[in-house]
Amino acid sequence: MSLAQDTKMGAGDIPTPEELLERARALVPVLAERAEECEKLARLPDASIKAFEDAGFYRILQPSKYGGYEHLPSALYRVLMELAKGCPSSAWNLAVLGIHNWALGLSDPRIAEDILGEDSNARFSSCYAPFGEAEKVEGGYILKGSWPWCSACDHSTWMVIGAIAENDAGKQEWMSFFVPRMDYEIDQSSWDTSAMRGTGSKNIVVDHAFVPDHRRYFIGRSTAMADPGRATFTADTYKVSFGVAFSYTLASVSLGIADGAIEYAINYLRNRKSAYDGSAYINDPTTQKMLAQAYSAVDGLHLKMDRDLAEMEAYLKSGEEIPMDRRMFYRWHTTEIPRMAKDAVNLLIEGCGGSSFMNASPLQRYFRDINCISNHQVVNYEMGASSFGYNLLTGENNHPLV
Repeated sequence: MSLAQDTKMGAGDIPTPEELLERARALVPVLAERAEECEKLARLPDASIKAFEDAGFYRILQPSKYGGYEHLPSALYRVLMELAKGCPSSAWNLAVLGIHNWALGLSDPRIAEDILGEDSNARFSSCYAPFGEAEKVEGGYILKGSWPWCSACDHSTWMVIGAIAENDAGKQEWMSFFVPRMDYEIDQSSWDTSAMRGTGSKNIVVDHAFVPDHRRYFIGRSTAMADPGRATFTADTYKVSFGVAFSYTLASVSLGIADGAIEYAINYLRNRKSAYDGSAYINDPTTQKMLAQAYSAVDGLHLKMDRDLAEMEAYLKSGEEIPMDRRMFYRWHTTEIPRMAKDAVNLLIEGCGGSSFMNASPLQRYFRDINCISNHQVVNYEMGASSFGYNLLTGENNHPLV
């Protein structure tokens, strides 16, 4: 009997999305206390990884065949938003690891069996961008190269890495390959950054690793909803497109950072007094206006995201495939949310003054991290706006991850 069969859960063992959210809320102050340690380590503390595992967070979207809960993606997004208030890097790592276990439901089912069939607690990091080389050989590919930005790689046992390689028809195509830990090295010196330090997004290096044909995933084909795993993993959660589901995880972390920044700023400004005349900032019209603007902007982002997720889930429950134009609309919002969340946090830090940059203030961390996230290629604002505008004008898609 496989470990996957041993760990398969009955319905009564599966926590509801509300229970998972409560577990996340309880961890926020714990993560806040560890945030500085997380940055110094340049990776998550082992205790945080264990806490996420104990809370069941890695299983939220994982196939039920391997002990997962198969919740809709919104269950993970809401957990991420909550955790980001305590430590953005910790939420980011869960975003990456959590959505990857969901992605196994889209891939060739033999990949899920290779990974989760051996260990239902397995986690994997990624660099989908085609930085490396993949040479087609009999039965598979030989991979070599270096892939940067592999968040949570220190806590992963597998890696999914991208390359432009020859497909079965002899044409070059963007694909990704699943590689076990024994076939790659982590460049521990490669992660030195001023923001999102705790994500440990280091380079991984592969030298002549063989990957069998079935351990590849054709990213470009996900737009056509032609993912091979959908015939085997039939839960509604796997009917969301790869690009939309993945990008919402990053948008969720961004929105959670903005929530944390607003909560902190309100509490800080309630007690702040002018160093020059002792006047209270609660009576300062400029401060009042700044808070109102930031709060309203972030509240609007929540309404936007809630509306999108509710509409998306209505499509899933009806059995109707989410139309391309709506996927384009959602994808645009996953780039707009980080940009507007960043603008709100930047407004807050201006209103809270120079003391916001003291290391003891979490606002400086929110500021650094949200400005980093909003520059991530997956949530690139300009590309998102251009692609959605193109769709409005032509009815077509020119985005590779929708």
